[in-house]
Amino acid sequence: MLGAIGLDERQEAAYRALVAAGAAELADLAHRLALPEADTERVLRRLEQQGLAAQSSA
Repeated sequence: MLGAIGLDERQEAAYRALVAAGAAELADLAHRLALPEADTERVLRRLEQQGLAAQSSA
């Protein structure tokens, strides 16, 4: 569904998980997505580039 804006399946899954949770730590999100933390971090960077996620100072 979000492929129309250039997201792949992992990026869409991460976006949906963040929307459902409201916020998540990297390790928690990686666990939810069943991905290594390094891969999850790359996915999050892509979402940030798209303006779909942002790091929290908290």
